[in-house]
Amino acid sequence: MPTTILNGRVLDDIPEHLEQVQRALFYGDVLFETIRVFDGKMPLLTHHWARMSAGLTALGFEIPTDWDATFFGREILRIAPRNARVRLTVWRSLGGKYAPTNDLPQYLITVEAYDKERFEWLENGLHIGICTSARLPVDAFSGFKTLNAPRYVAAAREARTNGWDDALLLNMHGRVCEATSSNVFWWERDTLCTVPLSEGCVSGVFRSFLINWVKRVGEGPVSEKVATLEDLMAADEIFLTNAVRGIIPVRIFAGQNFPAIQTKQLFSLLDHALLSQQQ
Repeated sequence: MPTTILNGRVLDDIPEHLEQVQRALFYGDVLFETIRVFDGKMPLLTHHWARMSAGLTALGFEIPTDWDATFFGREILRIAPRNARVRLTVWRSLGGKYAPTNDLPQYLITVEAYDKERFEWLENGLHIGICTSARLPVDAFSGFKTLNAPRYVAAAREARTNGWDDALLLNMHGRVCEATSSNVFWWERDTLCTVPLSEGCVSGVFRSFLINWVKRVGEGPVSEKVATLEDLMAADEIFLTNAVRGIIPVRIFAGQNFPAIQTKQLFSLLDHALLSQQQ
């Protein structure tokens, strides 16, 4: 007897490939990483794997003993061109309903070719606004990249409707959290500031790399501090970060113009430091 309808087509059973991702589709216990390949190298891969493995542990996955950054580096380079955007998605194997009966993970790697072998400076910067349709929760899973994305989709749609390049989301306490796919940084004189992970933002790979690099080379003090919208509006400069685009300057936020002098200097220094690293 038929058991499934897929896009209007009655099927006798769930197709094999769909069955493999059934838990991801039904329960969303999925993690993913978006990784940039530069000239055949992935300088942030170990940071990506650190976040992924921490998330798998938090969600109770049974991580295979051969899974590590080296394993996934080899897998990615089997199909990735020399410059690419890679998405690594990991989900729980079929079995059980809310309470799983099989904690072994499965994975999918997809790649998109890029024509650039380094981060690009966005001279005109971003025009961003404030999302009013959604707030982000704050809990033990906020720092991981999961498929629980309706709030980010709502914010991206709101940005498009208003003619912005992106939108900032507030957390459940009404404070600045993050953008749709980026962490938020700002300058207060010579101090580099960013939202602490305790505010519910994703534990960004580039965020972590940037903070550690600035502290290590002594480029200035770093402060992880909570921020209201008023605090951010009073900043000297604002920028966003993620592992695909690096540092992205914000030129207009909520109708106010911002320079990007310190941000561009930081971009130049960090771009050179990052690309000089080996995978």
